[in-house]
Amino acid sequence: MTVNPLVAGRLDSPPDAWSGVWIAEDIELIAQGVRNGNWIDSSLGVVGAGLDALAMVSDPVGVLLQYGVAWIIEHVKPLSEALDWLAGDPGQIAGHAQTWRNVAASLHEQAADLDRAVRWDVTDWGGTAGQAYRTWSKQQHDAVVGLAKGAETMAAITEGAGALIAAVRILVRDAIATCVSRLITYAAEEAFSLGLATPLVVEQVSTLVASWAAKIARWLKGLLASLRRLIPDAHRLSELIDALKRLLRKLLPGGKQGSGGTTPSRKPGPNAKPRGPRTDAHPTRKLDRPKRRENEAADTLAEHGYDVEQNPPRNPNGKDPDYKIEGEYFDCYAPQTKNLDNIRDEVSGKVKEGQADRIVLNLDDCPRSAEEIAGILERKPVTGLKEILVVEDGQVSRLYPPTS
Repeated sequence: MTVNPLVAGRLDSPPDAWSGVWIAEDIELIAQGVRNGNWIDSSLGVVGAGLDALAMVSDPVGVLLQYGVAWIIEHVKPLSEALDWLAGDPGQIAGHAQTWRNVAASLHEQAADLDRAVRWDVTDWGGTAGQAYRTWSKQQHDAVVGLAKGAETMAAITEGAGALIAAVRILVRDAIATCVSRLITYAAEEAFSLGLATPLVVEQVSTLVASWAAKIARWLKGLLASLRRLIPDAHRLSELIDALKRLLRKLLPGGKQGSGGTTPSRKPGPNAKPRGPRTDAHPTRKLDRPKRRENEAADTLAEHGYDVEQNPPRNPNGKDPDYKIEGEYFDCYAPQTKNLDNIRDEVSGKVKEGQADRIVLNLDDCPRSAEEIAGILERKPVTGLKEILVVEDGQVSRLYPPTS
């Protein structure tokens, strides 16, 4: 059988460097999405040199004037500043992106230093202690590399947005230059015609201004639509970076892995009661089920030694959380849904709206376990969330921050 030298054999793809590390995998997905440009509005996707060539053929004098006016706009400071106000300063945007790349490079260097130190310092360290140290250092290394990737992705977001803004800036500049150059041409026509061309010139000017105004409006609308599509990616990246920072804090020697949460200050006992006014709840009405669970959770927390005040004075931010537990504001949530994303979103909503950044989860009616809810919060962290206490079957446990 003759082998065609042009036909390539099977190519084995190298393993993904981020495989198995879900936070880093999510960061990589965000980076790929930014780089492929799917977020860019279609109205800004086709800008070619062919238009310039066509314009040069059809109106060489006008195009040369346009280039001259464009040069003036870029080099006369008040005019260039006006464009910078309109669509950002390209140099400053590039500076921000480079800063993020510098951060990424520094983090990569730190991760490499850690890797080298571990390989050189513990080569002869055997046994379970040595293996435990290597595992710990590998987790720390991966978290630092993840942060570096996050910084690189932030640079990609900044550069992508900056490049699009710069493109719109050039479009608007050239549009203004085109209008000005055409107006100069039309003024010359008017002068040479001794007024005979006035109706034609007026029509040409009106059509020209309306046409370019519509184009500029469309470009700016497309720019805003594109940037809005980047916002969710930026928010998700922020959540993932927060997750990596929490992981690093837990890995630090003496770090607060599960520590620093709210702890009971009183002696537990079946006769302990919460302070403050009870939430008014009908004993059987279905709509009052969340209120009953709120009262029951308060009782359980008090019985386990927590100083609980129900319906405390209004939070300084104007919100009314359900409890003050050991001096900290908490809000109660008693889910019934099976949908873990819905549970996570409800918790996130309470935090984002400022209701409370500490939550009491009463799971007596929930078909999902505390472990499953902890899993969704680990996969999709809630920015700003400080603590979750779980009340279930008369027991109290901490779900977040994790205790192990």
